[in-house]
Amino acid sequence: MDDNTIEIRDDAINVEEIMQKIRENIRRRQASGEMPPDPDSVIGSHAKNCIAGDTNNVIQRDLSYISSNWDIHNNSYFISSHHPYIGRFIIKGRQIVHGEVRRYVDPIVHKQTVFNQSTEHVLNCFAQNEKELDEKISYAVKERDAFISKINTKLENTTHELENTTYKLRNKIYEDVQNAVIAINTDIDKKAWLAQVLEKRAQQGLGQKSPALISTAKEHTNYFLFEERFRGSREEITRRQLAFLPYFEKCSRVLDIGCGRGEFLEILKDHNIGSIGVDSDPDMVAYCRSRKLEVEHSDAIAYLETLEDKTLDGIFIDQVVEHLEPDYLVRLLDLCHQKLKSGNHIVVETVNPLSFVSFVNFFIDMTHKKPVHPETLEYLLSAAGFRECEKKFFSPIPDEGRLKKFEGTADMNAAESSNIEIHNHNVEMLNTVLFGAQDYAMIGKK
Repeated sequence: MDDNTIEIRDDAINVEEIMQKIRENIRRRQASGEMPPDPDSVIGSHAKNCIAGDTNNVIQRDLSYISSNWDIHNNSYFISSHHPYIGRFIIKGRQIVHGEVRRYVDPIVHKQTVFNQSTEHVLNCFAQNEKELDEKISYAVKERDAFISKINTKLENTTHELENTTYKLRNKIYEDVQNAVIAINTDIDKKAWLAQVLEKRAQQGLGQKSPALISTAKEHTNYFLFEERFRGSREEITRRQLAFLPYFEKCSRVLDIGCGRGEFLEILKDHNIGSIGVDSDPDMVAYCRSRKLEVEHSDAIAYLETLEDKTLDGIFIDQVVEHLEPDYLVRLLDLCHQKLKSGNHIVVETVNPLSFVSFVNFFIDMTHKKPVHPETLEYLLSAAGFRECEKKFFSPIPDEGRLKKFEGTADMNAAESSNIEIHNHNVEMLNTVLFGAQDYAMIGKK
């Protein structure tokens, strides 16, 4: 072979070696992650044609590739030759050519590398800003949703409260109107009933022309009106008597002696407690019956004598004993003990003579005989056989109707403080005697 043939073969060998090294270099960079497994897939990627709503995976992959390959310098290239004789001359020539080429190519490569680096930095900044913006938008959306939810909850609560208030207000107005109508109807019924009683009594008096009968009729009619004026309205008496209800719970036959206008009978009826009243005043009896209450027109002792022993499970006597003579009262309490079942209660309420103001007002009612001292009534109940007698006081005088006490100051000396204490003690004693509770009740148990 001539020299030309050898040189061509050597060039062929060198080209093959160069291509082999290029392929090895690509495989090495792919293995180290510097290049993707398939560079053409990145070059032909549709990331540059991404549309709205596309996933972020493609964009992140492209950014990763750009971040890994922005430096296009080929620092792994080296010149070699396997020719045994002229290899070093070939290498030297190639190095000279390579150096001359790099003089022109390196500035371009450097500029491209700097451009690539800047582009990669800008894209990463955009990606970071986009991430932060997404986080801010996500946070703003959550805040907006929470605010809207809070507003909706408050609006619902306000609407609910408004509906409840409207409902309660409507019911309150309806209840007030109903109570007013009931009060008006009650007043009309009461006046109509009184008119009938007066007319009936007048006709009986005119027909019989008996002054005694007319006097008796006026007495009865006037006492009904007297109770309405001086004892208090039925509503007021009902509020007072509710305090005695617990003593008659689960009872089935309670006797109200001297039931009057039937306030306590209505309380028992409203609480599904069986009851019956007895009164000697025919007008009171007629009034109670007009209200669908079970009442007997009879003397209390006469009525109790008709009952079998231990047939009552409760006895109530309100504002009655002060109208009775001592012998009658003793006999009445004895009969009450006989007719009451064991374990049940008798409640006796009357005027409190320990209070001066109550004692003075006692004589407003001309049918009152004498007040009964609490100690006396307790003794009479015990003598009749009742045990566990309990005394309770009711109807206190309001503070504005009682004597006022002194109030001390911070700069008082010991003597002044002692004098005020003594004065207030004396005021309390006077209030107890002069302005004590107006009524008391004695509760006995068989």
